[in-house]
Amino acid sequence: MSRSSKVGCLVVLICLLSFAVSAYAHPHVFADVGVVAEFDQGGFVGIRNHWVYDEMYSSALVSSAGHSGGGSFSDRESEWLKAAILGPIAEKNYYNYVQAEASFLKAEGIRNFKASMKGGKLVLDFLVAFSVPVVSDYTMLVIVVSDPTNYIQMTTDMENADVSAPKGLEVEFFADGLEGLTLFRGFRSEIQGLYLRFKR
Repeated sequence: MSRSSKVGCLVVLICLLSFAVSAYAHPHVFADVGVVAEFDQGGFVGIRNHWVYDEMYSSALVSSAGHSGGGSFSDRESEWLKAAILGPIAEKNYYNYVQAEASFLKAEGIRNFKASMKGGKLVLDFLVAFSVPVVSDYTMLVIVVSDPTNYIQMTTDMENADVSAPKGLEVEFFADGLEGLTLFRGFRSEIQGLYLRFKR
C-alpha cells in the first residue's frame, strides 16, 4: 500500500471515529428524571425511577406501541414499552448506578413498571431492584441515574431526590457532584449523585 493510500485510510478512520464520538456527545432523546431510594426493614431494595420523556420521542414510541390515545396503556402496550425502552439497557443497569465501596452493584431487575401519558409526554415509573442488607454500622452508597453516553440526556433532579424508609432504619442523604469518584470518571461533570448512608 502506498504512503498516500495509508494517509487516505488514516483520514477516513479519523473521520469515522470523530463521527462516532459526536454521536455519543449529542443527545437524541431527552428525559426529566426523579429518584427515590427505597428501603424496607431488611435494607436498601432499589431506586424508584420517574422518567418523563420529551414530546417528540414520546410521540414516536407511543405510535410504535400501537397506542390509540388516552392517558393509560393496555397490558400489551405496557409490556411492549418496557421491552423496547428498558430491555436494551438492562446490561447497563437501566442507567441506575449504585456504588458500594469500590464497585457498582448489579441490578436485579425491574419491578412495578407503569407507563402513562401526561400532557403529551410519555411517563415511566418503575423500581430498579438492588439488595443491600442493613447492619448495625453505616453502609455508604452513591446513587447516579444517568446515561453516560449522553444518547439520552437525562436531567436527574438529585436536589429533590428522596428516601422512603421504614421506622427503625436510620438513613442520611444529600446530593453532590461526583468529582473524585473513580468509578464515575466517565460521566459528565455536571451530573450529581445521591450520597447516602444507613444503619439499623
